[in-house]
Amino acid sequence: MASGVLYSYPDNFRAYRILVAAQYSNAQVKVVCEPPEFVLGKTNKSAEFLKKFPLGKVPAFESSDGTCIYETNAIAYYVSNQQLLGKTKADAAKIMQYISLADNEVLPHACAWVFPTYGMMQYNKQNTEKAKEVISSILKILNNDLSTKTYLVGERVSLADISLACNLFHLYKQVLDAEFRAPFPNVNRWFTTLINQPQFRNVI
Repeated sequence: MASGVLYSYPDNFRAYRILVAAQYSNAQVKVVCEPPEFVLGKTNKSAEFLKKFPLGKVPAFESSDGTCIYETNAIAYYVSNQQLLGKTKADAAKIMQYISLADNEVLPHACAWVFPTYGMMQYNKQNTEKAKEVISSILKILNNDLSTKTYLVGERVSLADISLACNLFHLYKQVLDAEFRAPFPNVNRWFTTLINQPQFRNVI
């Protein structure tokens, strides 16, 4: 069982999947994200921090045995158990496929659509319309994939489900109204199932 310290800042969406994965695998992860232990822009730029994590970015993880890992997916992998990672090579490849989809296709367009609603980015109509188009196409694919399944890979929750649900979370929270969701009942059922499990509720 993995254990260690996760450096981040409060409500860092990039840390969600790490913490949810840790909940499912019973990894012991202490989050350090607030002063005086961690001050974003200061602690992560210190010589001590940069020696362990040369990019100076968070989330960053130091295990109880001193192993230092940065980048969200690497940390999520480290704190996961075998069930989350896939029991066969084929399952593991499928899980990686969905993680890549979550990061390369969902996340950039989710940010373009959602960030303006939080005041984190100026609204751009062209970017927002493009984001809506891409997100709709991805939800259509997922809706088809989930037509006969409860979870994306196998019979139980995997890192594929966790990664995609976490990257879709703010879309569902902020911008996906009932009309937009309507064509994707399988995705809605899957997302609702996940987000109401205690492992998710304890994090987001």
